[in-house]
Amino acid sequence: MASMDADTAALLREAVGKHADRTGDGRAVRSRRNTLPGYAPETLAAMAEQGWLALALPEDAGGLGLGVSAAGILAEGLAGCFGADPFHSLFLAGRVLTHVGAAAELLAGLATGETLPALAWQENPQGARLNPPATRYSAGRVTGQKAWIVGAAGATHFIVSASGPDGLVLVLVEAGASGSQLSQAFRPDGSPMGRLVLDGVPGEVLACGEVAESALRAALDETSVLVAAELMGHIDRMMAMVIEHMKTRRQFGRPIGAFQALQHRAADMFVHQRLARAVLEAGLTRFDSLSDRVARGMQSARLRARLNDTAQLVMRESIQLFGAMGITDENDLSLHVKRCLSLIGWLGSSVELRGYYMDLAGPARQAADGRI
Repeated sequence: MASMDADTAALLREAVGKHADRTGDGRAVRSRRNTLPGYAPETLAAMAEQGWLALALPEDAGGLGLGVSAAGILAEGLAGCFGADPFHSLFLAGRVLTHVGAAAELLAGLATGETLPALAWQENPQGARLNPPATRYSAGRVTGQKAWIVGAAGATHFIVSASGPDGLVLVLVEAGASGSQLSQAFRPDGSPMGRLVLDGVPGEVLACGEVAESALRAALDETSVLVAAELMGHIDRMMAMVIEHMKTRRQFGRPIGAFQALQHRAADMFVHQRLARAVLEAGLTRFDSLSDRVARGMQSARLRARLNDTAQLVMRESIQLFGAMGITDENDLSLHVKRCLSLIGWLGSSVELRGYYMDLAGPARQAADGRI
C-alpha cells in the first residue's frame, strides 16, 4: 500500500469534514434507525463518487491503495454524521478480497458501489479470536449459520468462512441464493446486523488453508483499527458537547463549569482523551509500515482496547455531567453514546482484545529472545 503524505491527509480530512457538516443532521440519523439497509442510498453513492470505497483497494483494480491510515482518517471524520455505515463493512470485505487476490472485476465493482460484499465469519459473540467454524464447505456447497454480519442488509454477496477438506476456506456466495435465509437484528444505534442461514448453498472458493486464515485475520485487524478511529471521533465530539454544556448550563446562579468537583471530572476526561488521541495517531502512522502479521495484530489490539476503554469512560462521565438530559433521545449526546455502544463490542471487547494481544505477545517475545 502506498504511504499517504501530509497534503493528501489534510485534503481527505477536509473532504470528510465537509461531508459530515452537510449530512450530520440528528433528525435524519434518528429517521434511519431500525430501517434497512440502515443508510441512505445517496450516502453510498457519495462515498463511491468521492473515491472512499476505493481508498484501500489496490490500484490495479481501480483502487487508490492508500491503506489503513487514510481509511482511519475517513472513519474518524464520519463520526460527525454517524455515517460510517456502510464504509466499515465494505472496507472489511474489500480487505479480505484484496488479501486473497480476488479478481480485479470484483474489486472494481466494490470501488464503484455496484458490488456490495459483506463478510460472514462470526458464529459466537467473541469477535477478537478466530475459531474453527462450524459452517461446512463440501462438494461446492456451504451449510451453516453466521451472525453479527454488518452490512448484510444491502449486500449483493457474502464472503463466508467455513471448514473444508484443507482447513479454513473462504467462499463467495450470492445474496439471496437458493438455500440461504437472511434475518436482521438491530444494534443500540438502530443499525442492522444480519444472521445468515445456509443450507447447501453453492459458492465460489476464494482461498483456503493458511492463505484464507491469514487474509481473514489481517482484514479483521485492519478494520478494528478503523473502529478505533471512529470511536476517537465520537470521543472528541462528546467532549466538545460536555465543555459547551458546562459553560452554558447554570445552577445556583453560576455556570456548572465553575464548580470545582465538575472541573476535576472534566479534566480527567480530557487527560484520557489526549492519551487516546496520542495512541491512535502514533498507531495509524506506524500501522501501514508494519509488514509482520503478529506486529500488526498486536498494534491493532492495543489501539482498539485503549479506544474502547476511553469511549466507555467518556460516555459515562458525559451522561453524568449532562444530568438527565444526557440519556434523552432529543439530546444529540445520546446518538454518540448509542453509536459507541454499538461499536465497542464489534470485532472484540477490551477483555477479548487484551487476550488476543497476549496470544500474540507470548510467541513474539520468545522469538525475540531466540527461544523459538
